[in-house]
Amino acid sequence: MSDETPQIIKVPNLLRAKIGNKPGLDLNQIVKQAEAALDDMSDQYEDWISDYLKTINAAMNKAQASVPPDPDAIAQIRKVSHEVKGQGQTLGYPLLTQVGHMLHGFIDRDEACAARNLDLIAAHIDFMNLVAQNQVRGDGGPQEEALLAALGEAVRKLSKS
Repeated sequence: MSDETPQIIKVPNLLRAKIGNKPGLDLNQIVKQAEAALDDMSDQYEDWISDYLKTINAAMNKAQASVPPDPDAIAQIRKVSHEVKGQGQTLGYPLLTQVGHMLHGFIDRDEACAARNLDLIAAHIDFMNLVAQNQVRGDGGPQEEALLAALGEAVRKLSKS
């Protein structure tokens, strides 16, 4: 053991000197900036969804062109549906989020089952195309709700078997 007393060294906080004493934005300003950014993004969403739909439609065509369905094509459909589900609600298209969520979950739970039921995958993609082409914002109407419910029921039935 040593007889030396431990020393406490205080390091000066130089962070304030680096950033200055400028006050930051208040919460209302931050919210307004975020809303403006979302508005800008939602204006571009139609372009994004168009690109996503081109990709998912091409992957669907590739999956349908081979027996058994091309696993890379199924994986691409799963990936794109995940992207759609992640962005639709935020940018004013909750129906796309819902159908993307359903399709992604269906493929993710059992890719082999999904590959055996390409007609159900195609129905999800057709619904996405319908929503995007008609620019159905919000929850849509009774027809969209009925189609979404029918897709959900079909997925539930196949997921149980």
